[in-house]
Amino acid sequence: MLPLLFFWHFFNRCGRRRQEKHGSIFLLKLQHLPIFWYDCKVKRTHAPFQRVTLSNGVRLILIPMEGVNSVATSVMIGVGSRYETKAINGISHFLEHIVFKGTNKYPTTDDVNTIERIGGLQNAYTDIDITNYHNKVLSTDWELALEINKELALAPLIEQQHIDRERSVIIEEMKRCEDEPEVKVGEAFHTMMYPSQSLGMRTIGETESLKSIGAPELRTYRDTWYTPERIVVVLAGNLVLSHTSEVFSRVEEWFGSLPKKKTGDIEPVVDKQDKPKLEVVTKPDAQQAHLTLGFRTFSRGSDDRFAWNVFNLLMGVSFTSRLFKEIREKRGLCYAIRSGSDGWADVGYWSIYAGVGTDKVEEATTATLAEVAKVVENGVTDEEVAVAKKRIKTMLAFKSEDPEFFTEFYGRQEVFNQPIMTVEEHLSRIEAVTKEDIHGLVKKYLTQKTLNMALVWNKPGEEKLGKLLRI
Repeated sequence: MLPLLFFWHFFNRCGRRRQEKHGSIFLLKLQHLPIFWYDCKVKRTHAPFQRVTLSNGVRLILIPMEGVNSVATSVMIGVGSRYETKAINGISHFLEHIVFKGTNKYPTTDDVNTIERIGGLQNAYTDIDITNYHNKVLSTDWELALEINKELALAPLIEQQHIDRERSVIIEEMKRCEDEPEVKVGEAFHTMMYPSQSLGMRTIGETESLKSIGAPELRTYRDTWYTPERIVVVLAGNLVLSHTSEVFSRVEEWFGSLPKKKTGDIEPVVDKQDKPKLEVVTKPDAQQAHLTLGFRTFSRGSDDRFAWNVFNLLMGVSFTSRLFKEIREKRGLCYAIRSGSDGWADVGYWSIYAGVGTDKVEEATTATLAEVAKVVENGVTDEEVAVAKKRIKTMLAFKSEDPEFFTEFYGRQEVFNQPIMTVEEHLSRIEAVTKEDIHGLVKKYLTQKTLNMALVWNKPGEEKLGKLLRI
């Protein structure tokens, strides 16, 4: 899911977003630098990245950057909560936790955490359709960082002695999410969009499903889904030319012998909504009403994403957005309001979040939907489009010194089997967006029949709330 494609929301949203242990990932601007391979199997190129596929299907991507002293390493696997069943919901996230308890070469948690002892950043996350083990270190330590990634993905011990304790840790994580209404409303919205489907299940799982998961289930799940054609190895940063052949040798050594294995696929979703829907979650101790309004849109690979990126930015991202100026600044109805896009292989949606007073829900909902109706009717201005484009360029430029962005940027495209697009190519598509493009899309997607609302507050549902869902 790439909310806004390249502008991910890096905060924990349990059950929907990826589950981070700590840390974050930032946005960068791609550096155009040549890279050469000295292995005879690889074609030499002057591209800003190098992509290699091993004979068993494992893919490797290298992205060199000038002017940095660090390297980011990732081993990504194309599997997450969408590949689970209800009985084992949460197992992807559970597995991501338990591998840190020890691997074949690094048998204890202290051993696994060697990256932190050398001053590096070590982390992992689970999302709906991807799991990522990632590190960031000085360039001289790239081999150790990648080896740790490899060990976590391919050689975890998964010992029963750690299972019950880590299950308790995850249940506490779940309780934390339950205590955060902002998280809860996003979860409720996502589940109502895809009820009784694997896409709608929580990434963190459910208490009952977690209780059914032990070491045998974790091993079986890993053996089933952590297969070569789902694995992408990515390194970005200070990769001098002398390192490239070394990287290839290590990746071939560590990943090349994995046997090919066929795996299943996701349960496809067919959107059939024909009228607005409302989901109300009563949380007696909630001090605010937290609402999410949204519409069904497009899958992650749609060409509509470029114009939608521009639209989303001008509509609901930060101080200059329409929603911020109207709902917060002019009306004073909220402290936080924002919009964002989520897309997967087959479906997607655009949503607006706001936290408002419980006595302001009707006014805030009506005012927000009035802004939606206004943009559907009148479109956007040339000035708004120009400002949004400039903001996108500037945001990327400001984040141009951290290799972790590139492991995400290229790695996710590869894991999701998309044609790889560089940042410059993406920006050229952004630059081509016109206000007419945006107007056509908002009229196409922002329709009343696919309008949905989730609300978390301290009251039960009220019939009058459903009547507000009109544009």
